[in-house]
Amino acid sequence: MKIGKLKVDDVDYKNGKANTWGFWSVRALSGEGQRLLKLYPEYYVLKKDWANKTNDDFYASVVYAYMVDCILKENNDNEELMQRYIDATNCCYAQKHDETKEKSYRRINCRFLEQYEDYMVEQKYPGIHDRVNAKYRKDIEEGKKRYKELQAQKQVDELRAKIQTQQDLANGKRVVCPYCKSTNTEKISTMSRAVSVSLVGVASGKIGKQWHCKNCGSNF
Repeated sequence: MKIGKLKVDDVDYKNGKANTWGFWSVRALSGEGQRLLKLYPEYYVLKKDWANKTNDDFYASVVYAYMVDCILKENNDNEELMQRYIDATNCCYAQKHDETKEKSYRRINCRFLEQYEDYMVEQKYPGIHDRVNAKYRKDIEEGKKRYKELQAQKQVDELRAKIQTQQDLANGKRVVCPYCKSTNTEKISTMSRAVSVSLVGVASGKIGKQWHCKNCGSNF
């Protein structure tokens, strides 16, 4: 199917642009919409569609409607495609706009074009969507399994750390910080104290202190 200077593959209906002349162009899509309106003025009804916020949206919507009409006319005996159009209509109608409570033909047509792309891929590669969906479901299940394993390992690590802390507190390897109550403490070594004194002299915060808190940085 060709639409003026555009081919169907040139129309990026998801972003309202056209891939033409080597760059993405809103103007190209709008131009084709204006050309189509001169040939098919009945598409002016789309001007009332609440999903068309700008003139470019309106002209693009005309192109989408024309594409859908051509597809349905060329496949008027294809029950599957007709059902996909009905499904697109029902889906978009179910998601009513909060203000107008009306369906949007722009959204219906874009939804159908997406369904049509899936249909054409399925025709070219039979069963591909089933295979992709199966792989997706498998990846999801493996992801859930891995998450559970990580959570279980995290619980084991936390339990081990808790036991180690209790043991260190019991044998005097660490104490509770009197300032922040953290148990993430360590003894100030003679070497550490000597280095501190040599650097800052009597201003050293480690003079007369035995413990250092790694959590709040206090010496006590």
